[in-house]
Amino acid sequence: MTPTFRAGRWLAGFMAAAVLAAAAGCGAAGSAAPSGPIHVVDDAGQHLTFSAPVHRLVVIAPSNFEIVNALGLRRDIVGVDSSVPQYTPAPWAKAAHGLPSIGNALPEPSAEAVVARRPQLVITDEPLSDLKTLTRRHIPVMVLNPTSIQGVYHDIALVGTVTGTSARARVLVAHLKAQLASLEAKLRHIRRHPTVFYDLGDLYTTGRGTFLTDFITLAGGKNALAPYVKAPWPQVTAEQVVRANPDYIVVDSGAGITAAQESKLAGFSATRAVKDHHVLVAPNSSYLDEPSIGLVRGVKELAHILHPHWVS
Repeated sequence: MTPTFRAGRWLAGFMAAAVLAAAAGCGAAGSAAPSGPIHVVDDAGQHLTFSAPVHRLVVIAPSNFEIVNALGLRRDIVGVDSSVPQYTPAPWAKAAHGLPSIGNALPEPSAEAVVARRPQLVITDEPLSDLKTLTRRHIPVMVLNPTSIQGVYHDIALVGTVTGTSARARVLVAHLKAQLASLEAKLRHIRRHPTVFYDLGDLYTTGRGTFLTDFITLAGGKNALAPYVKAPWPQVTAEQVVRANPDYIVVDSGAGITAAQESKLAGFSATRAVKDHHVLVAPNSSYLDEPSIGLVRGVKELAHILHPHWVS
């Protein structure tokens, strides 16, 4: 689990309606089951085979719940971990409540609680260490851990494939791509791409090859720390931030620190962000620190911070 996923759990719709309406227009294609075995490879490199679409799902992590819910599969969910009702943001928060709970997934979900729900599939955001118990019960585990926006699209398609909702998945991905394309069109002519330090909390941030760095780029910015770090989700020092001298400092809303407190960290007063009063807390970081269908809202949130005159 990356610090970003931890931030989403620790720190802390219109899309679903559109998808279901469009999928309904696909007729039988929206629910047609594929013929023959279903073979997929998840984000952990596991090869999974199903004889037919799965319908009883245990879902771990808000990002995975949002995908499953958007594909019209809430009724197929037989269990969620406690982070789902706690951290799923609007407009999907209401749908996240009232589902059977398997308890806390940190540091590890209870295999016994999972088995008790009799799922056909567990969808999680990281490999589970206690796989033997589930394997003995013939309960497969699919890991969704995308590192880019394209990875989010891929994972939506993956869930669609194993649940027999591929048509709905294609509609959902098309909607997300269209909305991002509209936002990109608004930012096409900007000349300045400010640098951004995104503080997930305790100076954890995003490096190269992550979905959050993708978000910053699509929002018309540049990741200020990317040239200085190697890990995808590093904890940096105040000195590294000062050396990067970002134009903006954006603090995760679940980090438990105010913009004023962030500005007073050692040496930060010398950065352009503090001097220009460009230190602020993200309005709703749930769209930013989880790789989910909220990605459009996250990119738009960042774009509004960086280019308020271009993005309404």
